[in-house]
Amino acid sequence: MPVKAFVVRGGQVNDVGELRRLLQLHGIVEATDVGKADFVLALGDDRCVLDAVQLVGGLDVPILGVSVSGAGYLTSVSLEELGAALAAVERGEYEAATYVKLKGVVDGKSTLYALNEIAVFPARSAALMSYELAIDGEVIWSDRADGVLVATPLGSTAYALSAGGAVVFEGARVLEVVPVNSVDLAKRPLIVPDTSVVEIRSLSSRHPCEAIADGGARVRVEERVTVTAAESPVRLIRLRPEPSVRETLRDKLAEAAGMPPSAKFVLKVLELKGPLTARELAEETMLPERTVRRALSELLRRGLVRRVVNLRDARQFYYDVVR
Repeated sequence: MPVKAFVVRGGQVNDVGELRRLLQLHGIVEATDVGKADFVLALGDDRCVLDAVQLVGGLDVPILGVSVSGAGYLTSVSLEELGAALAAVERGEYEAATYVKLKGVVDGKSTLYALNEIAVFPARSAALMSYELAIDGEVIWSDRADGVLVATPLGSTAYALSAGGAVVFEGARVLEVVPVNSVDLAKRPLIVPDTSVVEIRSLSSRHPCEAIADGGARVRVEERVTVTAAESPVRLIRLRPEPSVRETLRDKLAEAAGMPPSAKFVLKVLELKGPLTARELAEETMLPERTVRRALSELLRRGLVRRVVNLRDARQFYYDVVR
């Protein structure tokens, strides 16, 4: 039986014909149903891999992330290595790194899946929300904050870290709950067992609230979001040794040393989303536009991002991560 791949393409991938040629060359058939695929081929960047996690949902289908625009934390190989990677997958010569997957159920109806975190925020930036946090049915606190998120160990070095959370080593059987800019400084990040049922409920804000999975998929929340570890994990195909938690943390700390949290947050969003304008960054981060511009000034000064002129309108600039 031929190996079947469900393909997820990021916006950077244009040569679909060459991709199909490579799949055929290595005897891999493109599947039209992710549930019938042997693996998911995510071509693009880390954002594309996170989108693939959402698409796989509750299924247990491994993901091969291929970067087409520089190295990423979640992608395994470069575009130039795609042919060799497909050959290795066809022969079964690979390992799959296993990570906790989050499952978020919104108002008992809609379901989100995430590799890093599920966050709850007002849809409008710079707006507070009130909420109640319950763990396994027991109320832990009531709070007013910009938002709150539940992160996996892998996600503890992503948004959760920039929001003041602790770094959790991969393999720890825990989840992390991080209030974002709480008005009560006594509200600190919590580490809970990964068997916990985390409820964010009794939401109230001047603007509608949303549950956001890995900074991508969004669902409007009326009353509550219930977050648990999903039954099936995320499995990322690795063709080379993955970086250790220490190496990843060292790189992130070196990259972000001395930066304000807003700059770290903006940098992470650019890593995940790709080039964005200052206004688009304000919408994605839900930070005030003046805060975004200060963060961009700091990132430009450090040489971590670059400013790119919009070819359609020379008066408009995009900001992108320096790879």
